[in-house]
Amino acid sequence: MDDLVSVIETLQQRIRDHGPTLRENETRTRIALIDPLLTALGWDVSDPALVTPEYNVSGRWADYALLRSDSKPAATIEAKKLGESLASHRMQMLNYSNASGVEYAGLTDGDHWELYEVFKPARLEERRIVDVSIVDMQTHQIALQLLPLWRINMASGQPVVAWNLIATMPAIEAELNPLVAELTLEPPSAAISPAMGWAALSSFNPIPGANPPTSLRFPDGDTREVKNWRYLVVETVKWLWSNELLTESNVPVRYSPNRKRFSVNVEPVHGTGAKFFSPVRVSGTPLFIEGQGGVELPGRTKTLLEHCGIDPATVHLQVEP
Repeated sequence: MDDLVSVIETLQQRIRDHGPTLRENETRTRIALIDPLLTALGWDVSDPALVTPEYNVSGRWADYALLRSDSKPAATIEAKKLGESLASHRMQMLNYSNASGVEYAGLTDGDHWELYEVFKPARLEERRIVDVSIVDMQTHQIALQLLPLWRINMASGQPVVAWNLIATMPAIEAELNPLVAELTLEPPSAAISPAMGWAALSSFNPIPGANPPTSLRFPDGDTREVKNWRYLVVETVKWLWSNELLTESNVPVRYSPNRKRFSVNVEPVHGTGAKFFSPVRVSGTPLFIEGQGGVELPGRTKTLLEHCGIDPATVHLQVEP
């Protein structure tokens, strides 16, 4: 524990002294800030038995895979240069980890560290089990909050968060108890239980005349009401737009790759020049959807998600029996 605290103090000073140059380059950030902290947490980045750099996750490369004893990743970590916003990278990180079956996914700029439970059926903030700032928090508080990333803890497959760690790991209880006395820690909100009737969008193929689903749940746990079939596309556009995954620069979106008809466009016009049969302006965006289609709209929603890099298997529908 003392070694971890010492490394954190070194990193705090390093950010203060060398922040400007570290903010210019991700590689500098990794070498100066990220690698030392991972090593202090037991993940020697030079040991291929423990860490795989540039790990292939569903066709893209995670900066680090933290390996269990069976060489499968316990978690992936995505690195950004110091000061880069993490918000715009969270959904892509979770989506790729979800598709690859990796249970924990982390994101850091060397100062801010976040770790998420990928498959927990809850909103994004309720899946976050690590959320610390090296610069803005006290060293002992940081050390305690980072313990879910500790190798012995993480490699178990069920990392214990800081508020439970004292009770479950007697070997470090005496060392940590004085620190806990100085902190105010609240347990996280209870997990949202998986609801009956949820189906992955990827496997949802309604027959003509079927009723639409009643709810739509995105990978971050955001759940939207579905009033009719067109709401699938409308709410998906809203969610993608709010997460900056869909912008004016990557529309129009076709019905399917080989079709000239558009499901989403900045103007209610298809590639053929024909106007949308049933145009719907999506509030909060400059976009229109083609609202005509009924039971065909789940298929267009899948295409829309894939167009924006989101696996439809990570989006769920609540279907009435």
